[in-house]
Amino acid sequence: MDEETAEGLQRLTRWAIRSTPKQMSMTALGTLGSLSSRPLRVSALAEREGTTQPGMTALVNRLAAAGYVQRIADPTDGRATLVQLTAKGERTLADRRAARTAALRDHLRALPPEHREALAAALPAIDYLTSGLDKPHDRQN
Repeated sequence: MDEETAEGLQRLTRWAIRSTPKQMSMTALGTLGSLSSRPLRVSALAEREGTTQPGMTALVNRLAAAGYVQRIADPTDGRATLVQLTAKGERTLADRRAARTAALRDHLRALPPEHREALAAALPAIDYLTSGLDKPHDRQN
């Protein structure tokens, strides 16, 4: 059963990713998402997104040039900078979440009531499973 559940959740994740309009790469969107709770150093972003620091620096440069993020001074270390979302970056994330929610809501409405009830009953388990998703990598390095 665990294998079936894991495979089902993987299919749902792939569907959610594919059902949302693409305006930028998944790495760029993941980076914006990582910045949604607080500014981070480039090294922390690279670790969270599973990429190299030079690769993340290049991505941050592109995102900054496009107006999605900005660099700010690190208040705890005058030699370092943090990357934070701009209003445009926040809007982009909000728009993407809204589009994904709308697409999922439309599909949920098409389900028979017993399937909707089963999904609703699974929400506490999903919340528990995903609640600590970002916590292991919250260090600012």
